Amino acid sequence: MGDSFEAVCAGDSEEDVTAVKAMVEKITSEIMAHGEEEYDSYDPESLQKVEFHIQINRVGMILGEMTQTLEVLFCLPIICQNESLLDACFEEDDKNVIKFLSQYIASNASGTMSKDDIDVEQITVPAGQLIELASLLAKKELHAATVGHVKQLPGVYRRFLSNIREFRKFTINKMKLTAQKDLAKEKILHRLWNRNERNKKEIRKIEDILVMKKEKLEESVKEKYTVIERYRKELEELGEVSRSNIIKFMDDSDRQMFHYFERSDERYEHLLEEAADTLKSYQQQLQEDLTVEKTNRLKKLKLTNQLQSWLHKYDKDAGERTHELKELVTKLNTRQQEYNRWKRNIFDPQEKKYFDAMEEKRQIEIREQEERIEAFMMNRAAKVLQRAWRSVAERKRKMRGKGRGRKGKGKRK
Repeated sequence: MGDSFEAVCAGDSEEDVTAVKAMVEKITSEIMAHGEEEYDSYDPESLQKVEFHIQINRVGMILGEMTQTLEVLFCLPIICQNESLLDACFEEDDKNVIKFLSQYIASNASGTMSKDDIDVEQITVPAGQLIELASLLAKKELHAATVGHVKQLPGVYRRFLSNIREFRKFTINKMKLTAQKDLAKEKILHRLWNRNERNKKEIRKIEDILVMKKEKLEESVKEKYTVIERYRKELEELGEVSRSNIIKFMDDSDRQMFHYFERSDERYEHLLEEAADTLKSYQQQLQEDLTVEKTNRLKKLKLTNQLQSWLHKYDKDAGERTHELKELVTKLNTRQQEYNRWKRNIFDPQEKKYFDAMEEKRQIEIREQEERIEAFMMNRAAKVLQRAWRSVAERKRKMRGKGRGRKGKGKRK
């Protein structure tokens, strides 16, 4: 059988393996989804679908039992070491056959025993017993005893069992594919092959472009190397020029230093003369400053004595004034206490009486004012009533006069 997916992708990166797995799953889903809605596809509720799955399960079960039987067959040397298992699963004649096969397998597995060392005459096999050997080895107890020992078999046996398992998977997957899905698979693979061919052409074009770009890049690199060489030569020339300039500058600086030393002697003599003049002026200024300082000290002494006399006089006056201040404060406190007693005992009661009298006076004035207002309003109301009464009487009188006039006019008529 072919190599597994992990073996094929062993040298690739994790991203590439993931991308390939995703592409395989996408193609598989596309193949399996093809024709699902058509009539001739396998409907989950149809009897054809059920029968198809039964056939697949039957083939898978047969191949699985065959694999288990082969595992038991290859592990017969281990099974023969368990006498209790042999007694439970085989009869006496069957055990002879099993031991014979075990010796044969052991002779192939190890080089210590050859086929000629096996005494075939001592093994009595009834007729037809070898045909039933497969059914004898298909017991679950025997297969359970081989669990964990299959990985210890020689490499040839393990590869053979692995190929049988892969064949079972391939057969089941192949049976699951309908004719339509198989055709769709071929179409998809053909499309992928065409796409792969186009990609190869594109890759070749890109490789040609890369070769051209590489050649151009090499040419540009050569040109740049030429420029670098030119700049290196120019740099060397500039280095020579700079070294000559440095030597020239050093010579000029030496000459300037010599002239400077010559001028420095003259400068030193001139500085000595200036120092002598400065010292002389310093001595004169020092004498003047000492005289001024002496005068200032005398003034300071005089002012200090005057200040001390003023302070003594101030202390004397301040002491006398302090006694007077204390006496005045004592008198003030006494007068304040007397004032508080007078205010509390005499002024406050009189003030209260005054406010009560003023309140009573205010109430009296308010009542008098109200009485005056009431009298004024009554007088005014009386005048208004009198005026109204007069106007009413006047109107009545006029009305009577008009009535009489009308009657007289009627009589004259």
